[in-house]
Amino acid sequence: MRTAWSPHRGRRLAPSPALLAPGILATAVLATAALSVAAGHSVTVASTATITTIQDKTTTPKAPGWRVITTIGPYNQSVSGTLTASSATSAWSVWTGTHFTAVERLAGTKWARVPLPAELTGYARSAVAFGGDSATDFWLFSSHRTTEALRFTGTKWTLAPIPSWVLGHRSGGGGPTASTAVLGPDNVWVFSLGAGNYAAHYNGHAWTKVRLPATPDEVSTVGADDIWALAGSAALHWNGRSWTTIKIPVAAGKPPESVGSLTATGPKSAWVLRTILIPGPRTDAEVLHWNGTKWLAVAGAPADIIGSIVPDGSGGLWATGVDINPGGFSNFYHLANGHWTTVSPPEGSSARPRRT
Repeated sequence: MRTAWSPHRGRRLAPSPALLAPGILATAVLATAALSVAAGHSVTVASTATITTIQDKTTTPKAPGWRVITTIGPYNQSVSGTLTASSATSAWSVWTGTHFTAVERLAGTKWARVPLPAELTGYARSAVAFGGDSATDFWLFSSHRTTEALRFTGTKWTLAPIPSWVLGHRSGGGGPTASTAVLGPDNVWVFSLGAGNYAAHYNGHAWTKVRLPATPDEVSTVGADDIWALAGSAALHWNGRSWTTIKIPVAAGKPPESVGSLTATGPKSAWVLRTILIPGPRTDAEVLHWNGTKWLAVAGAPADIIGSIVPDGSGGLWATGVDINPGGFSNFYHLANGHWTTVSPPEGSSARPRRT
């Protein structure tokens, strides 16, 4: 499963869920239970830098649960990163910080750095979308140069020319924000979020502009014949042949609302978070689930600020979020049978509150 971040996600605006805090302590924080990993999130980071050594520290949990498995970069270099995963054993991540740039790949259970030539670090540091379906097929799209894509073929990095419209600019200004689905060397999608009702598709030989029913805000890819996009209050679905629109119901009384946190696991299973603006300073939110026939409200929001929501692999959801009162603590939240459970981040992770 691959998902993309939207600036409208959650009950309040939050940082990109895959853009982790300075001094990040985990390339990926994994659970011993089955888990789907959030992927494909866009990230905007700073200027060029050199590659430095990645610190790798692995711990063995004493009991089932969440654990930090890898440390990336020194804390004092404000390292942050983005993760994209095609399965529980295949993922890529890009990390940047002060004088720090790194690309990592998960193969099986082990993360390893993929050496990046110094002259290409500007692309990684300005990544807006990236993904890969194997060790020999990785694509990175960057605002550093929007007419080239950075590719890794297993043995070397190359720059591939792309049409200027592949990375479109969001209406209203600002740099490009995108999501990509890399499904094979001859099947690559790029969605320029908020830039127009189209997607870019690469068939192994050429790029074509594919018309969409509406302008996408988020994307969640399950497979080559199962791609979802969120466009305002509607979900768009690709079945391998055509795009269709699935309307998302509005709240009773039709108050102002927004929809975000799209995540899907199949043509008959997708989730969104609908945020409702109640008169006054309050907001409310609820998780809606598509069961193949209709959208059903399954739960409220677990926290004041929602970072990301992903399936747990067993019919439920995991979420990250922040409870503003008391203390503004970051937590993980697990949804099962319609009820959220709060799960503290593991000891040593940057999401866990520090004792002073």
